[in-house]
Amino acid sequence: MLFSWLCSNYQLKTVAVAPRNATAIWLMAFTCLLITAFILPEAKAQQTSSATVNVRIEGVSGRAATNVRNRLQIYTYHQQNAPGTSRLRYLHDMAFRDIRNALSPYGFYQVQVESSLELIDGVWQAHYQITPGTPINIASVSITIVGEGEQDQAFNNLIQRLAVRRGARLQHADYENAKSRLRTLAAERGYYQSRFVKQELRIDLNAYEAHVVLELDSGPRYRFGEIRITDNHLDRDVMLRFIGFKEGDYVSSNELLMLQLGLSDSDYFSRVEVQPLWREADDEFRVPVEIEYEPILRTHYQTGIGYGTDTGPRLRFDLNRRWVNTRGHRFNSQVQISEILSSVGGSYIIPGQRPQTDQYAIRTLWTDEDTGNTRSERLSVGVTWQTQLTRTQRILALDWLTERDRLEGERRDSEFLLPSAQWSRVHTENRFNVNDGFRLALSVRGASDALFSDTDFGQATLEGKFVYRLADRWRILSRAEVGTSISGDFDKVPTSLRFYTGGDNSVRGYAYRSIGPRDDLDAIKGARHLLVGSAEVDYEFRANWRIAAFIDSGNAFDDISEPMKTGAGFGVRWQSPIGPVRIDLAHAFSRPGDKIRLHLTIGPDL
Repeated sequence: MLFSWLCSNYQLKTVAVAPRNATAIWLMAFTCLLITAFILPEAKAQQTSSATVNVRIEGVSGRAATNVRNRLQIYTYHQQNAPGTSRLRYLHDMAFRDIRNALSPYGFYQVQVESSLELIDGVWQAHYQITPGTPINIASVSITIVGEGEQDQAFNNLIQRLAVRRGARLQHADYENAKSRLRTLAAERGYYQSRFVKQELRIDLNAYEAHVVLELDSGPRYRFGEIRITDNHLDRDVMLRFIGFKEGDYVSSNELLMLQLGLSDSDYFSRVEVQPLWREADDEFRVPVEIEYEPILRTHYQTGIGYGTDTGPRLRFDLNRRWVNTRGHRFNSQVQISEILSSVGGSYIIPGQRPQTDQYAIRTLWTDEDTGNTRSERLSVGVTWQTQLTRTQRILALDWLTERDRLEGERRDSEFLLPSAQWSRVHTENRFNVNDGFRLALSVRGASDALFSDTDFGQATLEGKFVYRLADRWRILSRAEVGTSISGDFDKVPTSLRFYTGGDNSVRGYAYRSIGPRDDLDAIKGARHLLVGSAEVDYEFRANWRIAAFIDSGNAFDDISEPMKTGAGFGVRWQSPIGPVRIDLAHAFSRPGDKIRLHLTIGPDL
């Protein structure tokens, strides 16, 4: 304004100047014109460039509000320095289009927006009051399968479960999800050439309704062809036992995935690749499957030093012969030395019909245990058969146990032939970092004095642990253990077959195996029955770190009328690369517990 005023004044004063000054006059006029056209707008832009932008959005919430913020271009300057005025006003003018596009995926096609943009005290205030209107509903759904998949009941089952259905509110995500799930199912079931010949989402704004039309041409369904296996350190028939399908079966991506995982987890191979060779499929739509692998290092040694509040300092050495011969036989041995428990053991393992889950083993274990309350030395030799029953793992075993212990000041020698069975199931997506899941285990074992045992004996134990996520950072963990024994002469049952409780994974606040009936010398002698329960809540206050509070209660007893022993406390959990590390401080409310006891454990929650 100042420059314009000066130029105007000068022009008025020089109107009457002689012609010889005309050139100077025109030069001055041209300079004023440049100042007015270029310098003044730049100066004005500099005045507003220091302003910030505040964007306020009202009328929507949840995911719709998040999408509006993501799609609204002017929102990228929220709480930031403003761009040029013309740019800011352009973004403001585009706001209605941005908001409409952001809300249409959620079925809102009658969007109204009241907007304003004002510069107040150096801040551009952009306000958008949104009225989404009534969401549009789906009036008709037509999903058809043509080709060989037309007769495949799996497609019909999936279509019945899709969220895209007549009368439902239109959500574009549901429509895209329906297409994705149909494509995925086709791929999983061997329809390699499947494609959509129609995929339409029609919006009728006059009738205000949506129509979905999907037509999937499945094409031919492929079958497994020749199975090609690299010749290496395992016999071909052993490798074939890993495979859950045979030549001529329909292609299943799930079967291929399970084969890949089973081979990778078997500890026979350093590298495994399972690939269907689609380009080599024949005219009968049979696709060869190629399995390439490389053997892992044959012998593996491992040593470790650790500490547990139940076992004290410990030293461990493992030797693992990953394959003894081309039949896939293996040999494992372990040596552990600790303050309380020392052991030496070995197992010779023979893969079963499905090597991923089935195996036979011949095992032996020598153990020397001194808890301060009990002392025992035992040797067991036995055989086991492990197999997978759908989702449950079953282990059948027969062991010969000879044990020497000390009870009520007297040394005892006992021998038992113990058949046993165990069923266990673990359900969780990630054993090392559990959000939700459970573990259940049932064990039964027994002996008879008519079959090389000192007395009749029977025992059953049921264990369970559950993890439930309450909210984003909160979990509840609960566990319970129930056990009972019957015997013709319980005094002849060795200490290793009796029940004890107390310790890191039992009732915290009490020493390891310190709860149970006592003899005349005040030593723990082990009990017929067991009952333990625990409840815990933890909170993730930062990534991989949690704080927890817990209460445990239980007892090992001969008479159920004996009172429960209870402990409670708090702790810290660290999600380490090798699994959770738990440090607890617990207080016991009954004898022989401690006012404050430290518990340290390492291992998965389930």
